[in-house]
Amino acid sequence: MSEQVQTGGITYTDSAALYGKPGLDLVLVETDRCRAVIAVQGAQLLEFQALGHEPLLWLSPAAVFEPGKAVRGGIPLCLPWFGVHPEPARPKHGLVRTRPWRLEASRERPDGTRELVFTYRHDGDADFTPFLCSVTMELGKKLRLVLELENTADEAARFSWAWHSYFPVDNVHDIRVLGLEETDYLDNTRGLQRARQEGAVGFPGEVDRVYEHAGDTQRIEARAPIQAHSGECRSVIAWNPGAGLAATLADVGEHYAQFVCVEHGNAFANSWQLGIGERRTAWLELERE
Repeated sequence: MSEQVQTGGITYTDSAALYGKPGLDLVLVETDRCRAVIAVQGAQLLEFQALGHEPLLWLSPAAVFEPGKAVRGGIPLCLPWFGVHPEPARPKHGLVRTRPWRLEASRERPDGTRELVFTYRHDGDADFTPFLCSVTMELGKKLRLVLELENTADEAARFSWAWHSYFPVDNVHDIRVLGLEETDYLDNTRGLQRARQEGAVGFPGEVDRVYEHAGDTQRIEARAPIQAHSGECRSVIAWNPGAGLAATLADVGEHYAQFVCVEHGNAFANSWQLGIGERRTAWLELERE
């Protein structure tokens, strides 16, 4: 896309215009309530900032904007599987975050909230059976995401997924996450060994944990706290690579201390088993104080 096009209260632009890095088509939303940037690839929210508040999301200064490659930051959607697939030839974190989506609808609500609806249809291939999903983004004084997933295959299918949210912090070593106390988790730094969370979650080094059967509300205690409230998201993932692993990630590197991931979805024991034609819905609300 060589020029910006404005229509219906939003601007169609690209990563060259906004970030000086050509490659991906973007949607820019600017209202009297908020500013947001969404990549059409993956229907990935890259930026969100409510008026009068600090930015809600972290986008890596070293992010790559190339078709078919995941963008480091914002809120990528990992689906139809979360994490590493048992068959190593299949991509980590599923298919949809690196595929083109379709912007089906854009409308403004009476309160000034802008609502965008993105859809992705997977017709079935060697990686996964057919399914249809949509993500509705409600962009206003706070952010609300709604996922609807339908199994369109002629057989039952198991889905695991997560909104892989990246949040900005002054220093990850100084923050704590509340709302996961006394919750069991799988520790991916110890071969998915099971443990139980005692007290708030801290980040002294690499942290990679999947909290199963988690509660609906979490809070990132930082200088400008971030509140998360969800429905039908039974898994919460806490992640930061720490200095060692970050050094091996070209799009993170020295920037690792600037963010924390607190992700919401349904993975491992909370994965969704959908019958033929079955649909399920989940939602997530995020707000920065």
